[in-house]
Amino acid sequence: MKKLHIIILIFTLAFSSKEAKSQTPPQVVVDSLQAILNQALPSNFQNSGVIMSVYAPGQWTWSGAAGNGIAGITAQQPQTNASVTDRFRVGSITKMMVAVCILKLEEDGLLSIEDPIDMYLRPTLVNDTIAPSDTVRIRHLLNHTSGIANSANNTSCQQNVLTNPLGSHSLEEAIYCGASQGELFPPEFAWGYSNTNYSILAMIIETITGQSYSSYLTQTIITPLNLTQTEIPVNNQISGPHMGCYWNIGNWIDLTIINPTTYTGWADVVSTTQDLITFYAALRNGQLIDSTSWTEMQTMYPGTFGYGLGLDFYTITSQNYVGHYGEVANTSGLFFADIHSSLCPNGYYIAYNFNIQGADMQTYIDVPVLLFLNNNVNSVTEMNTSEKFQVFPNPCTHYLQIKTNDNALTSITMTDLSGRIVNPVITHSSGVQLLDVSVLPRGAYILTITEGMYTETHKVILE
Repeated sequence: MKKLHIIILIFTLAFSSKEAKSQTPPQVVVDSLQAILNQALPSNFQNSGVIMSVYAPGQWTWSGAAGNGIAGITAQQPQTNASVTDRFRVGSITKMMVAVCILKLEEDGLLSIEDPIDMYLRPTLVNDTIAPSDTVRIRHLLNHTSGIANSANNTSCQQNVLTNPLGSHSLEEAIYCGASQGELFPPEFAWGYSNTNYSILAMIIETITGQSYSSYLTQTIITPLNLTQTEIPVNNQISGPHMGCYWNIGNWIDLTIINPTTYTGWADVVSTTQDLITFYAALRNGQLIDSTSWTEMQTMYPGTFGYGLGLDFYTITSQNYVGHYGEVANTSGLFFADIHSSLCPNGYYIAYNFNIQGADMQTYIDVPVLLFLNNNVNSVTEMNTSEKFQVFPNPCTHYLQIKTNDNALTSITMTDLSGRIVNPVITHSSGVQLLDVSVLPRGAYILTITEGMYTETHKVILE
């Protein structure tokens, strides 16, 4: 398992069973998730934007947006506000869908993931272009242990895309961009993330099915699940309202309008946060592949660095966090958090997209959302057993009072769910500290009170 090495705050929430069972989340959840989203906007791009959906199975669904969808930095597209229904290029989340297609072909008896790739590709492509030192199997492509170099690391090919984003690219060219860099390591010797692996998988799908990779993915995933906002586009511009794609390479460039063949097989799907969650829930619930295939997809072979077959495995505060990130001049994520809390007794799904490349999604989305939703009643007891400081009213609307038996308070710190310090106006009178929290966004906060060497932490709800 990979771990996100981020300093975190432990905090808790408790809600009534009635609220937990409703399809509409409690208002504090709405306010807190929106606050996390608002504070996740990258500061290095003036017109940044982000959208997010969270689904707690059997409990509730929430979607939100902040900032801009289209930044308006090109003549072709005027500036827009981000919307929860915006479509976007999902980037490498596409790999999850391609892996499903391969496993579906295996279920149908048309291949085995242990098959050598030369069973499905012409000899010259394997022997002359890819030129592996040992047998490359389909499984090696799925879990990035093939040793084939990443086409995205080929500076010549990358420059070609940046200078001519509307240019068309064949699978042959994509494979050449990767393999021409030489073998990184013998198959199954190590792990190395490579988009080229999935270009080859797309070619294998086409060879076996006799149809385009996009057609097979559509009939296997998009059509059965009625994902009406999901497609592999044939045009350079995403149809309908959508998020932009902006990348800082010394200056900001706009890659929102780009030939989709640039990403064939590894990052070419366009979707919405809601459709992505529908896809992932269906995958985990056995609607797309059977239990044997799902087990295969989750298998992490030795040396795969926490990567299954098109699935990436992380842990956040010891909780399993499984899915995939995507970046194609924007930044997206699709994950299932395997937590069991009062808010999310069956875990939760999360999908999001930033309109810029390289957003720090782990710090500003993944960690604070999981900490917020993974409430832990035991931690509340542990934090507040002394009750040296009285904090009231809680929940609070306007003024929060902190009362103690003496006047020796040394510091009061209030942080939001991402760990950022907020600054309510604090006044003092007769052993009571009065905090004006009326201007703060509604939601959950952590209040840390220090007196000499003693520190006490309280969870505070603003409603």
